[in-house]
Amino acid sequence: MIHVENISKSFDGQVALQPISLTFRRAETSILIGPSGCGKSTLLKLLLGLIPADTGRIRFDDVELSDSSVQQIRQRTGYVIQEGGLFPHLTAKENIALLARSIGWTEAVISARIAEIAKITQMPVEKLASYPAQLSGGQRQRVSLMRALMLDPDVLLLDEPLGALDPLIRSELQADLKDIFESLGKTVVMVTHDLAEAAFFADEIVLLREGQIVQKGSFEELQQKPADPFVTKFFGAQIDRVAPLLSAPHGSSPRSFNGGGNS
Repeated sequence: MIHVENISKSFDGQVALQPISLTFRRAETSILIGPSGCGKSTLLKLLLGLIPADTGRIRFDDVELSDSSVQQIRQRTGYVIQEGGLFPHLTAKENIALLARSIGWTEAVISARIAEIAKITQMPVEKLASYPAQLSGGQRQRVSLMRALMLDPDVLLLDEPLGALDPLIRSELQADLKDIFESLGKTVVMVTHDLAEAAFFADEIVLLREGQIVQKGSFEELQQKPADPFVTKFFGAQIDRVAPLLSAPHGSSPRSFNGGGNS
């Protein structure tokens, strides 16, 4: 689905990402994880064409990311960032519909699609007339996810989408997001610094350090067959937080999606 070939990136002489190659497979969830400054968010921005690569190339199926194809690829790609990244002067509905309006969708088609994805994301329809400041953190993230899903993209890119939420709301949204990923069959690339979150979501984990891939594979592969002492060290620092999340029944997190509270 997404092929990354020898991509690298530096900023003012500082290497953010050394030449790496990866394939993100169709309908699978890949997690980019590692310490701060390891290059995971840089890689996500490169995938979306927000910044140019110094070397290498990125292909979405047979379409190479370039100046001429970047708009086409962005319309196939939904992007979610921490705290939502919503425009404060637009209502939730206006934020969601922005790109669809810009490419000429009719109001009837826009309204039908918003109603559809509100059900998928369990976002109360009556809250869509609210401005971002009037929504809870969890609701803002649901709106951001709706915006990312609006054009029914093939790919979802998520950069620490749950990092700013309190633990209860984060747990609720984790369960919801996993259900959405699995039911829609999207190709998902998600950045997190949280090993428990990576273990919960990932078909494949890509562990980075200092702009390089240290190891990639399933959670079990990295845990049981570490390729580098850093893998053992990274897992050891967080492993006590992983077991409770993995042992919980799937989808068993508490839910409160009526528009009240902090959800």
